[in-house]
Amino acid sequence: MDPHWPHHAPAKNPFHFPVLPAGAGSHISLAGIQPDAGIKIIQDIIASATKSLWIEMYLFDNDHVAQMLLRQKAAHPGLDLRLLCHQPDLPPSLDSNGTRRFPAWVAPNRAIRTDGQPVSVHHAKFILVDADVPGKAKAYIMTANFTAQALGGNHAGYANREYIICDTDPHDIALLKAIFLADQAGRPLPAIPETSNLIVSDINALSLLPLLLRTAKHSLAIQVEYLNDPPGQGALNLKQILLHSAQSGVAVQLMLPPLSPQPLGAPSADNNETYRILSPAVAVNVTPPYFMHAKMIIVDRHLAFVGSQNLSHQSLHYSREVGILISNANVVSHLLTTFNADWKHAQAQAAKVHHRHL
Repeated sequence: MDPHWPHHAPAKNPFHFPVLPAGAGSHISLAGIQPDAGIKIIQDIIASATKSLWIEMYLFDNDHVAQMLLRQKAAHPGLDLRLLCHQPDLPPSLDSNGTRRFPAWVAPNRAIRTDGQPVSVHHAKFILVDADVPGKAKAYIMTANFTAQALGGNHAGYANREYIICDTDPHDIALLKAIFLADQAGRPLPAIPETSNLIVSDINALSLLPLLLRTAKHSLAIQVEYLNDPPGQGALNLKQILLHSAQSGVAVQLMLPPLSPQPLGAPSADNNETYRILSPAVAVNVTPPYFMHAKMIIVDRHLAFVGSQNLSHQSLHYSREVGILISNANVVSHLLTTFNADWKHAQAQAAKVHHRHL
């Protein structure tokens, strides 16, 4: 979900990141791709925690995941379990009386921006497992919420495309832990080194993601739920960046969810203006095999981004978001293979839709 951006100028950001990091080449793996990975990937992550399990999550309505957390805490009473959540309502196993009196390890996310104002949306989705245990610490940076549709599919038959990245780099884990603690306490985020591959809103995302798009020389493959901008033709207008890339000979492929409106109950996203502006200069497809909730970019087949950020100023500047740049050839190859398969399916589906309207 990506609400409309606020109609006021963004706060002046004291940080400037003019150089794109190299991308994580080691300590990184693709832990799971949804919907194939299903809920088991989350079950395995939770079950692996014995000392600490810290979770920052946007949407959480999957009661199976809630029960997994309760069981893991019962099996390991000393487990330092913490959940920062955006929404006031959680699954019934965490709120059996419907009074919003959650377990002591549940807390509201109090994230603030660099100007001291509360973030608009606590949209980050990451998990820290045994963060202080050398050789065992892991971070999971995800596009997926704790919902049925994100973790394999819901009862209505809808499922999301999602990615889950595992990061074992000690510096990334320490920084994610500091971000968690800051959001828990409502304190400003720590400084992020210019060489860090973590992309965090509202610290460096507004600088680095547009820069990432501009670096493409040959190809851009993008899967994202929302791509929308504030009014104007500024240097950070994301649609203009893609148009300029396509007009300069870059093969730009953009995969979005079905446009609004869809039949009652079918998930969709309001990218209608984006579709109108970018087509046909940019190859845009809105008939993916799964609901396109992923936020993934591949530049020139060798550098990728995966995270919670949509391509909008709301997401890059006003929300709390976490993502990562990846140069690991194996991970990028798997992401590209998935993108190409989704694109092929989407093209075939688009052809069927076109044929029905002839």
